[in-house]
Amino acid sequence: MMSKQVNNTRHWLLIAGAVVLSIASAFFIFFWRQNVTEVSTQGRVCYFTEPEFQLRWIHSVEKQGWEEWYQNKSNYLLLTKTYFKAFGAGTPSTEEVETQSRPGFVGYKINRKFTQLNWVVSRLTKGELHYAEHNLLIYQWVPDYSEVIIAPKSYSVIDILKKDDCHDYSQGSTK
Repeated sequence: MMSKQVNNTRHWLLIAGAVVLSIASAFFIFFWRQNVTEVSTQGRVCYFTEPEFQLRWIHSVEKQGWEEWYQNKSNYLLLTKTYFKAFGAGTPSTEEVETQSRPGFVGYKINRKFTQLNWVVSRLTKGELHYAEHNLLIYQWVPDYSEVIIAPKSYSVIDILKKDDCHDYSQGSTK
């Protein structure tokens, strides 16, 4: 009789364990969220999870390098600083000078919020996105004069499985 009760108890414990595991799995799949930066254009979408990134390009008038440094703050992008090699159209002039400037560049602290970035790139300006040790050559990824939208997003497990990681399109180390 005792062995039948033990087997019956084990049976119910296994069922209870399976129910708890199913509920936990469903919660994870449908409610867990990962903050990402999404890069999208003309039907192509990829994402990365690193919170900081830089946009780099050659200014179309001065033909000199320009960089903008951003942080993904979950519901907005924060432009923290900018570096450039030559003054020209669009150059900030009222911001605080960045003390840790890059050699050959002038830097400014910016701290401006954006809900998303709408960036038009071309092969002439060589637009690139750098994050961690990855370098996404956007000017090679999309046709000339394509608009690229960069935005903070919150992905579920399903979103992550359905979308491409930008690492798949990036070049090696940026160091």
